[in-house]
Amino acid sequence: MVDGTIYISNIQRFCVHDGPGIRTIAFVVGCPLKCKWCQNPETLSGNCELMLNKALCTGCGLCIDACPNGCIQYSENGAVITDRQKCNQCFECVEACPFQARQVSCKAYTIDTLFKELNKDEIFFKNTEGGITISGGEPMLQTNFCFELLYRLKQKNIHTAIETSGFTKWKNFKKISSVVDLFLYDIKLFSSDKHMEWTGQDNTIILENLGKLVDLNKNIIVRVPLIPGVNDGDEFKRIIDYISQYQSISEIHILPFHQMGSSKYGMLGKEYLSKNISEDNFKAVELCQNYAKVNGYEVSIGGSGL
Repeated sequence: MVDGTIYISNIQRFCVHDGPGIRTIAFVVGCPLKCKWCQNPETLSGNCELMLNKALCTGCGLCIDACPNGCIQYSENGAVITDRQKCNQCFECVEACPFQARQVSCKAYTIDTLFKELNKDEIFFKNTEGGITISGGEPMLQTNFCFELLYRLKQKNIHTAIETSGFTKWKNFKKISSVVDLFLYDIKLFSSDKHMEWTGQDNTIILENLGKLVDLNKNIIVRVPLIPGVNDGDEFKRIIDYISQYQSISEIHILPFHQMGSSKYGMLGKEYLSKNISEDNFKAVELCQNYAKVNGYEVSIGGSGL
């Protein structure tokens, strides 16, 4: 039995791109990569953070009174401002805000509470051959917790999937592989230098782990978040050419770039480094899709990652 809790930023229901059938996705907090295009910045740090939606703030001042550390005050023009350097994430201001302008980026779950929450959708899984997908962030940072959770789900004959960056110790994959029906395996870039530039980490362990998973005869779908000007040309072709050595991998998911999560950076008080990347990438998606198909892959467009 695993003690303790796991932080989940969101539980997303009725999904159809992240494994077979209708699925429920739990987004785990914490990630070893820092992709400049990430659209889920609330999952990066591993901790719950204060999120401020200024559009919902009425300036009532209740948060000012609630803050025990004096982090919140009125500016000269009457706007409510928060000193994040002084904030210790006690979230007293969140409790005090009647307009939900202040939110907590994640919620803590025990094994029992998360298992119960995910099983609310069991009837949809049974009727559509769907199941549970654990995403993030990076679920493999919480291997023991995820193993216990997925083991319980398998006991109920629920299909299980994990979306992973592959950036973890092999022992974690080896431990969890027996309770995972499908690995949604991200390969963001093939070039090690570009991978370091855009994600903050080298990709050697990612490519090594992919080969070892193939050797375990696991069901794997490779996913590529397609970022204009970053990996939508020769880099994509190099990814496809590389994985062609693994005949058991027959399906590719292409995740077109979008800016839907960009506003979260401001809410978290963080800088967004990809605000100038265009969403107009239909032609690039089409070209990459065709290249993968010509090389014998079944290709799907879309998914919860990026």
